[in-house]
Amino acid sequence: MVKLSISQSVAYNRNLKNVLPGGVHYSFRMPWESKQISLVRGRGSRVWDLDGNEYLDFFAKFGANILGHNNPEYNQALIDTLQRVSSANLGDIDAEAAEAVCAHIDSADMVRFSLSGTEAVQNALRLARGYTGRNRFVRFQGHYHGNADNTLGGRVGDLDHPVPEEDPGDLYSTEGKAAGVLKDQSFLIPWNDADLLESLLERSHEEIAALLMEPICINGGGLMPAAGYLERVRALCDRYGVVLIFDEVITGFRVGLGGAQRLLGVLPDLTTLGKAMAGGALPVSAIAGRREIMKLYENRKVVHGGTFNGYLLGLAAVKATIDLLARDGGRAYERMGEGMGRIHSALLGEAEKNGLALRMSGVPGAGVFSPAPSSADGPRAGMIAQYLGKMIGEAMTEHGILVSNANRLYGNISVDESDVELFQARVGDAFRQVGEFVAKMQGGPPAAAAATAS
Repeated sequence: MVKLSISQSVAYNRNLKNVLPGGVHYSFRMPWESKQISLVRGRGSRVWDLDGNEYLDFFAKFGANILGHNNPEYNQALIDTLQRVSSANLGDIDAEAAEAVCAHIDSADMVRFSLSGTEAVQNALRLARGYTGRNRFVRFQGHYHGNADNTLGGRVGDLDHPVPEEDPGDLYSTEGKAAGVLKDQSFLIPWNDADLLESLLERSHEEIAALLMEPICINGGGLMPAAGYLERVRALCDRYGVVLIFDEVITGFRVGLGGAQRLLGVLPDLTTLGKAMAGGALPVSAIAGRREIMKLYENRKVVHGGTFNGYLLGLAAVKATIDLLARDGGRAYERMGEGMGRIHSALLGEAEKNGLALRMSGVPGAGVFSPAPSSADGPRAGMIAQYLGKMIGEAMTEHGILVSNANRLYGNISVDESDVELFQARVGDAFRQVGEFVAKMQGGPPAAAAATAS
């Protein structure tokens, strides 16, 4: 397959950079950011750019697009809402949207809506502080909770007093962060180490308001909790009066109707939601949780503000999305899982054919590929491993497959047999390109590079 030409996107982006810094709306690196493709239409799992090129979209706007593009029922729900009223503090679907969230998120008695995942996390932390009267929270290495100063970046330091240390080499390192905000507000420790967590809580629980984690660590490479870990975390939080917050901004309504908490069988006190909850076209996030904590908003002991909190168009998107996902007993998730499972297998198979040892982590709707741990070999293996994900992402884009940052493939419920077949037809060309490049770096033929992916 010939690489796609994107001359019109390049020209458009050249002008865009005059008024938009870097020509993008974010500062984190993307696997295909050098292409900066301008997309103009989509349907199902396919999108088209200014040059008319067709792509498979497994970027899915950082995992927000769970329905696929141009779902007619979803679109009609938004149109109907716009034709009734543009904006209001309260409409006639607020209860239905809130009830839909609470019906499927098992830990949720009540819910408050906001706009971004970052905002939801900050408000959940405020609730936890208000409820416990304590200041600090515990977060975990490799987990991401938005771009606010107090959750962004840092590295694990002294485990006896594990305040985060600033890390200039971190992807999330940034100038302009408030001085001391990491060490003044949080502890940062490795995930999946229950003994370490228990030791920290035993020493310092009187200053810890909350534990904040991704129940499935998609941002850290699709990592699953160790057997029994979340159950022990839940018990420790109960013992020491700490609020357990699950950040399900990615996993909520993506891994299943009940999110990761239902999949894993452990319920938090508070849950943050976003992305897939509103179908991907509109920004909506939420804080959901136990009634006694959420009622801090009702008695105004904790403030929660925002002009567009619970805006009608967003609530229509939430209701329409959940209705579509829940249809036929959630069969849509099974279909997505079947299709994405075959796509994952095709990716791993083509990588292996071209001398690249990869593994797939996470869940079918949010798969993460990474170098296999046993394949570090050769004088340039470390350098190759560092850039392999970016190389694969760029190569797949050049051959018509978009993936998300950190080597993620986000599926959607419109994935069908034709999408699987198109992926199978294209992914081999992408991996041949990467395999040939890696072999040159290793100084041998592609087959000799079998261990260079990490």
